Amino acid sequence: MFKQVLFFILPFLLLINFSIFAQHRAEKLYEESNTCFDNSDYDCVVIKLEEILSSSEHDAFSEDFILKVYQKITESYYQLGDFQNTLKYVEKSLSLTSGDYKPFYYAEAKKVKAHVLWRKGENVASINEILESIKSFEHLHDTSKIIESSNILAGIYVSIADYKEAENIYEKMLQIALERNDSAKIAENYEYKGIVKFFDGKFDSAIYYYDESLKINQKLQKPIESSINFANIGEAYFKMNNYVQASNYLLKAIELQKEYSFNSGLIFSLFTLGNVYTNQNEYDSGQYYYDQSIELMYETGETRELQLVYMLKSENFAKRGDFESAYLAYKTHTQLKDSIFNLEKDRHLNEIRVQYNLERKENENLLLKLQNEEKALEVEAKQRLINYQFVFGGFILIFLIVSVVLAIKLNRAKHTLTVANKSKDKLFGIIAHDLKGPIKNIDTMLKLLKNEKEESMKSEYFKYLDQTVHNLIDLTNQLLSWTFSNKGDFNFNIKNLDLKSISKDTVGLFEYELSSKNISVDNSIPEEIKVLADENALLTIFRNILSNAIKFTKNGGNINLTAEPKDGSVQIIISDSGIGMSANAIEKALQGKHVNSSSGTANEKGSGLGFSIIIEFVKKLNGSLDIKSDPNTGTKVMLQLPKVK
Repeated sequence: MFKQVLFFILPFLLLINFSIFAQHRAEKLYEESNTCFDNSDYDCVVIKLEEILSSSEHDAFSEDFILKVYQKITESYYQLGDFQNTLKYVEKSLSLTSGDYKPFYYAEAKKVKAHVLWRKGENVASINEILESIKSFEHLHDTSKIIESSNILAGIYVSIADYKEAENIYEKMLQIALERNDSAKIAENYEYKGIVKFFDGKFDSAIYYYDESLKINQKLQKPIESSINFANIGEAYFKMNNYVQASNYLLKAIELQKEYSFNSGLIFSLFTLGNVYTNQNEYDSGQYYYDQSIELMYETGETRELQLVYMLKSENFAKRGDFESAYLAYKTHTQLKDSIFNLEKDRHLNEIRVQYNLERKENENLLLKLQNEEKALEVEAKQRLINYQFVFGGFILIFLIVSVVLAIKLNRAKHTLTVANKSKDKLFGIIAHDLKGPIKNIDTMLKLLKNEKEESMKSEYFKYLDQTVHNLIDLTNQLLSWTFSNKGDFNFNIKNLDLKSISKDTVGLFEYELSSKNISVDNSIPEEIKVLADENALLTIFRNILSNAIKFTKNGGNINLTAEPKDGSVQIIISDSGIGMSANAIEKALQGKHVNSSSGTANEKGSGLGFSIIIEFVKKLNGSLDIKSDPNTGTKVMLQLPKVK
């Protein structure tokens, strides 16, 4: 009899235990997503929240928790410029809420939906949604959210050139923010007041308000908001024909917006910079930035300004005398303008406001009826679940020990898998990081070969190409061999290594980059010095340090490699005559944190992965690392490793 009861109850207990574990994991992922959100890493937020929603157990999570997830993921997709997924999760939120049921989440979803519709140029639909949002937030007495929604409403007025009404709203919201001493909202409304001044032709006043907003956002460390300030200041200087200042501010905006994937702002910054270059008769540069902006619009679906950019392209072609291209661009502009904008709808905004309350009440009554029916079914289902819990409550106590043992085993398996996954992720990161340079060199040399006419130069390029391919094959075999030898955590094979040979092999991998930038390398490491280390790890350390040195050393510079015994270890020094590192970057690098990658002296790109790999491997090799840097003399990386006794 006992075995029969056990056979019947055990699956139920396991199901309950698994549900508890799934809820705990979901809450942990949500907390991690908040950290990503605070760091403006919206891709990270989306990955973690999508994992929650794709869980087979997500239907068992509480409704409030699911709504929190929907709210966070919609805002993240919006910041990434992915309006399709933004609207997808907005509609999911609205399906669980109404004006009277979960009013905060309802109002927040309406606000985001209004913002997206406005960005897409659908002013009429947008104003309907934002009025509903404002009304709900007023009912909740949520002043901060009232300001946010009201600012969107004012933005719609700006879109239809009703600047007086827009400025009245912005000023009212600014005063509320000042009374509350809400720095973020103060900065936001300074920015909006600047926008109104800009459209009113008062560019000096616009720059003043933009700059006030920028000061607050930089103090609050809000990079996306700061990038918007930079872009708007650049546009104002452009209108004042100050092209140098305009370019400076717009380039700052573009750098931040690319770093944080703020595509909505990036679209605007790109075509505005294109306009700056066009007005300086730099037509190719102008067309380049127009095309970048158009490509991003099609990618994100934010096509509100698409017809404007085609008009700017047409003007650019006409100024340079290419009238056929100018005509085609203008034709596209006209077609887009007719299809995107419906001016007649905008003229009826006031009529929509009058009709709004009546239509809302009718829809609300229907929605409440459907929700009441759904809630009744939910209550009945929950009551049945409670009855089952009472029946099986006694058995849960009996099998609690079994559940605990299973949970412990599951946790151990999870830990083992996590360690293995982290190690493999690092290995793949190293492979991608180290192979990127040689592959880029091959691509560059193939392009040069394609366009080169002189046979002597072709021969030189073939020589470089042949050497680079051989280096790439050797490096690939080495990395793959290393990868397959690690079945979990990193397993280092410590042995005596010839430091001179390691350094020569590493320098050979960068022969093309050194030649193209005319950088001389002085390898003064003595032949007899040996160290105790893992060969693959040491090669990886040397590759990353030398790659950074080349990246930030100007044409004609030099790199020096030296080594000497010191207190039972070997001190290796790799110094360059480059542009140096900031104190903040050095601090992050030495702590093994991710360093935001910046462009090199020849506009080389990086991943920011290198130093985190170096620090981890140096620690595993029982070594130490220090960095000294000066903008005038360059950077010196000092590595200490155990010496062969």
